[in-house]
Amino acid sequence: MRHRTTLQVFGVPILLGIATLLGLGAGLIGDGGWDVAAGLLLAAPLAITGWYWTRTAPTNRRNRTGAVHQMPAVRRV
Repeated sequence: MRHRTTLQVFGVPILLGIATLLGLGAGLIGDGGWDVAAGLLLAAPLAITGWYWTRTAPTNRRNRTGAVHQMPAVRRV
């Protein structure tokens, strides 16, 4: 197992949170271009999360002894 720094673990979630806060702020500030910016900033975390969820998941994993255990297939709807 790789050791990861705090920034490696929490970097993307922090950026998604900042994008969400900026999008909410832009939606409150004004109209026109601010609404477009708000929509894009609020859609970015959703798009990134959707992309992450649609990646293919591994179907088998190794335990500590090196034996392979079949994981149940994820049913995609």
